[in-house]
Amino acid sequence: MSYQALYRVFRSQSFEEVVGQKHVTTTLKNAIQKNKISHAYLFNGPRGTGKTSIAKIFAKAINCTESDTGEPCNHCPTCVSITNGTNSDVIEIDAASNNGVDEIRNIRDKVKYAPGESKYKVYIIDEVHMLTTGAFNALLKTLEEPPAHAIFILATTEPHKIPATIISRCQRFDFKAIALPDIKDHLAFVCNKEGIEYEDAALEFIATSAEGGMRDALSILDQAIAFGEAKLTLNHVLNVTGSVGRDDLMSLMDKVIVHDVKGAFEQYHQLLADGKEVTRLVNDLIYFLRDVIVEFATDQKGDAAIYSLALPTIYEMIDKINDTLVAMRFSVNSNVHFEVLIVKLSELVKQSEAGAPQQSVQSNAGAPGIDTSHIEARINALESRINQGATQASAPQKTKKEPKKNKNAFSMRQIETVLDNANREDLNFLKSNWGELLAHVESQGQRSLVSLLKHSEPVAASSTHVLIKFGEEIHCDMVNNDDAKREQIEAIVYTIIKKQVKMVGVPDSQWLQVRHTYIENRKQPKQEEKPVEVDIVSEAANLFGEDAINIID
Repeated sequence: MSYQALYRVFRSQSFEEVVGQKHVTTTLKNAIQKNKISHAYLFNGPRGTGKTSIAKIFAKAINCTESDTGEPCNHCPTCVSITNGTNSDVIEIDAASNNGVDEIRNIRDKVKYAPGESKYKVYIIDEVHMLTTGAFNALLKTLEEPPAHAIFILATTEPHKIPATIISRCQRFDFKAIALPDIKDHLAFVCNKEGIEYEDAALEFIATSAEGGMRDALSILDQAIAFGEAKLTLNHVLNVTGSVGRDDLMSLMDKVIVHDVKGAFEQYHQLLADGKEVTRLVNDLIYFLRDVIVEFATDQKGDAAIYSLALPTIYEMIDKINDTLVAMRFSVNSNVHFEVLIVKLSELVKQSEAGAPQQSVQSNAGAPGIDTSHIEARINALESRINQGATQASAPQKTKKEPKKNKNAFSMRQIETVLDNANREDLNFLKSNWGELLAHVESQGQRSLVSLLKHSEPVAASSTHVLIKFGEEIHCDMVNNDDAKREQIEAIVYTIIKKQVKMVGVPDSQWLQVRHTYIENRKQPKQEEKPVEVDIVSEAANLFGEDAINIID
């Protein structure tokens, strides 16, 4: 193959060339210099941040025959063979496609053999979280006590999926997302090396779009170079990524602010005709408003209409855009959601304009641009109720106290039924599958159940009952009193855990008190009632008379 992708050509070959991750490279270099090399390492962090690259550099550094500074020389036969991938002692395994027990057993059988051409055998297992439970168990003993010549480097983007028994046997390094200036500087270095002219705005946009991943940044740069001509421009990058430029976003928001909804619709449909993606457009709009807020804070406001708005209005705009982004995930037609968003934003600007003159001098403590009339109305109503209560308290006549209504949205007897038979095994099983249950509800498009179960958590479980803690008391009341809703949730629970259980709800705000009351009641010994001995002869005499009784011993 005559051409290689940029992220392969400019892959770091020494610790000094690694962009970012200074805390990792410095630690590994010092460990090599002091000959304090561990037998197992865990590299975890976002994609494209250098986990596999540093693993290969580390393998070269510990096996290099000409350098003892902690850096590989990249000239000796060992370094060259590892760089080319021909060294038989550095084994790179993709756990996504080799995740079974047999593959790990094969490693366990071969690891005991001494290296053939290097000092250490290095096993680099990428995406290690994809291994099965059996494979992890097979790796466990080898990872705990490997031969002196073997070193394991595990790389993953999802460390929470790795068993704690594996993590505890490794030195863990947390890779961070690469800073935007570092990515931009490295992209400029690549362009200069390749002899490509570029605009600073293009590199800055690529660095922002990469979201901390150097590999993603180099891939976007590669596409933009292929798309453009002699010079790399911002327009080339926008076309490649499907993003919308700042000028277009500014023009769209100007139309919204002046309530030109028709013009905003026309510009939006023109962007769609140019191949822009709706979801990407919404994200770009959020970043655009974020930049506007920063410009407000740093006093760099321009002359556009967006700068005439108050900051609280821009905050509300971001909230509405975020809500639209969430709704799009469960919608078939995303275009309609964005069109409705344009109308909502225009109406929000109208409300802020109408609410501005209503502010009085007394509301200086509040944020500018916020209509506080509804707060003042609530304060006035509260004062009238306080005055009315004071009048009734001073009256001589006595009023009858009405019995308090039970406002609890739960039944203590039902909760005690669950807690009496609860066990840790059923609770842990349900907790481990609760996320799968929520994902199943979302995939079915059942929005009412999603909002109902979003802030819920199982706190007790038995083979027949489940106690669920709800963040909102109204959700708890719905589960306990709405038989149809409760049976619907119980049916979904059955499809996930394969157990027919009855669901009982408890509010989050009262769960600790309920639990404490239950424990205190359990501590108090129950007084056993002695059965009353009944004299059968006396009872019969009272009923039928003594003459009618014949006692036989």
